[in-house]
Amino acid sequence: MPLVSVIIPCYNQAHFLTDSVGSLIAQTLDNWECIIVNDGSPDDTRAVAKSLVQQDPRIRYFEQENCGLACARNTGLNLAHGRYIQFLDADDLIAPEKLQLQLDALKGINQLALCYSDYRHCHENNVDQTVKRDNFLPPRFVLDRPLHDIAARWETQFSIPVHSFLFDARFFTEKAIRFDVTLPNHEDWDCWMQIFALDPIVKVTPGPLAIYRICGAAMCMNKQRMWYGFRKAIRKQQRNFRNDSVMRRILAGKMQEMKIAYGDKKPFVVMIVLRNYVNRMYEKLVPWPIQKFMANIFRGAR
Repeated sequence: MPLVSVIIPCYNQAHFLTDSVGSLIAQTLDNWECIIVNDGSPDDTRAVAKSLVQQDPRIRYFEQENCGLACARNTGLNLAHGRYIQFLDADDLIAPEKLQLQLDALKGINQLALCYSDYRHCHENNVDQTVKRDNFLPPRFVLDRPLHDIAARWETQFSIPVHSFLFDARFFTEKAIRFDVTLPNHEDWDCWMQIFALDPIVKVTPGPLAIYRICGAAMCMNKQRMWYGFRKAIRKQQRNFRNDSVMRRILAGKMQEMKIAYGDKKPFVVMIVLRNYVNRMYEKLVPWPIQKFMANIFRGAR
């Protein structure tokens, strides 16, 4: 059975780390390695992680100065030895059968491939309690190319959490794909765009095998910061696909859609500034009798 490298970045989530690693220890698949990357946490991450290392020799620990989630995941990728890659954030979990089921789905495939699963949300303090959310986005590909789904429908019609995937490690070794450390967020979407641009074989396993913990202080609650990151990521992909007419249209549409979704008021602010400027120039340059005459005409037109 091939080795699976599980990469767990951790920043100030020592209180969740034992649960996350525990979901890995409970896997029906034994052939895995776990790489915990402490991204400069000021909390008890070091002590908790070292305790876990002592409990299971498959767990490795590395710490670095704080440089962000994308950087921590890249560090894990650089340290990984596995044939497959599983990302798992320190506050999330995976079902016991996930790795085995997804390896079975990918068995015998020699081309670049990945497998994904459904997911469920759980309460912050009760992982067994499923939280039903009105804005739940199902992980369902519906377009001819999965790349087009990722580009056009992400975050508004569908989503796949990072730990729903199991990736062929060759995406990151032979193709040298990494998370973009210059993005404040949406580094996962940017990474998936790079992966799906290669048109890999895509497999799906049934059932919610990824468990997404709902935390009130999550970065995703900061709409302004999230929009800044997504806008930057979309612009990057527009440059990457500048020679692809279909992707250019899709990404242009996505940019406009997300402006509305995030309530970007910049276009309206520009319109107001221009209107005020035109009014000032009109009042300054047009003689008062003409202004009065025009005002009377407009009143009569009503």
